[in-house]
Amino acid sequence: MTLITVVVVLLVLKAVLTMVLALAHRQRGDRQLAALPQTPPGVTVMIAAYNEEVGIAGTLRSVLSEPLEDLQVIVVDDGSTDGTAAAVEPIAREDYRVQLIRQENTGKAGALNHALEYARHPVVISVDADSAIAPGTLAALARHFHDPRVGAVAGDVRVAGDARVLTHLQDLEYTVGQHMEKRAQDMLGAVSVVPGAAGAYRTALMREVGGYSSDTLTEDMDLTIAVAAAGYQVRFEPKALSFTEPPQALRHLWRQRMRWMYGTFQVIAKYRHLLFNPRAGRLGWLALPYVLLYGLMLGGAGPLFDITALVLMTALSMHEILTPLLLNITADFLVAGTALALGSASWRTLVYAPGQRLFLRPFVSLVVVMTCWTFLRRQNVHWNKLPRVGLNMALAQTSNAVPAPLSPPASTLTVPLAMPLTPEERAS
Repeated sequence: MTLITVVVVLLVLKAVLTMVLALAHRQRGDRQLAALPQTPPGVTVMIAAYNEEVGIAGTLRSVLSEPLEDLQVIVVDDGSTDGTAAAVEPIAREDYRVQLIRQENTGKAGALNHALEYARHPVVISVDADSAIAPGTLAALARHFHDPRVGAVAGDVRVAGDARVLTHLQDLEYTVGQHMEKRAQDMLGAVSVVPGAAGAYRTALMREVGGYSSDTLTEDMDLTIAVAAAGYQVRFEPKALSFTEPPQALRHLWRQRMRWMYGTFQVIAKYRHLLFNPRAGRLGWLALPYVLLYGLMLGGAGPLFDITALVLMTALSMHEILTPLLLNITADFLVAGTALALGSASWRTLVYAPGQRLFLRPFVSLVVVMTCWTFLRRQNVHWNKLPRVGLNMALAQTSNAVPAPLSPPASTLTVPLAMPLTPEERAS
């Protein structure tokens, strides 16, 4: 009984702490954004596309609908073998803001770095070719860079796929990850991933750190750590929404999570010298240890606690079982419900909370174990391009998550950025 109590108490304490930080972030985030100038700096949107003919036109329409005066959109066709370029070309002919670059296949990191060479605005924002952004997203991300301490800003990524059970489970997982974990990380100054579906960077800084790296499979996490290691803040902006196409089949989800987890192992190995390094600040003492402990170690061991608890419970009375069991279940629903409320998402998604514990959590844990085994054996994991069927915004429209535009609806003038801080000023 002691072991069960300790595990339950630790899980409940983590849930409570995360909720407190997430709720505090809502208040601080609103004040933080309100204190910044309303006029966003100029933005260059970079889109790497490999065999994305199904959804690339919709992605471009969502980006071009943003009412920004200084907007540049660069699409890099990374050696596609389908009609990706043909889908982009008519849009580029009609809209001078769109530039299409065709190249041999180099991978996503290489394609985005190629786009970075042509970026002419002080803020670059990556948008995945299988995603669509909500109105006001670019302005919400870009405004943070009026603060010279900011090096990168993560947007809020949501799921927009067919209404299947697997899609709903991922939808709830994404919402909890964004509006619980990432809000809490932002409060602690420990955001570890700026997603490719909606990720903004200071252009000069991105060039300074060498752009995206091909060393790891999670180039977005790699770049985020590099920005934080350079002494800049990495923030989370919940008003910048991007809807992305999730894996539609279990085998595709497995391949995606294997790549994510293997890339996380690679990033931790690459930046292991920063772990608990006093010079690394919060990155070394909070961000990286959190990824290592919670994302990898406890992420893989989580279901083992559940199994151990079930085994021990068979030897206990109902009275001894009921309290920790109810505490654990209540914590799951409370965390999920708070995340849905903070993200203004549909409450109907809450019915899938038990599926998180019974299916998705063990599934991810198995991925962690298999990835660890693969990593230790030094076997390679590849990108494994997932099939595209296009976005289904019906799931996204079941909530009121799409915010009103944050930038003025008329033509928006842009203003220059403040000069970045010196290393000494950033350290102070």
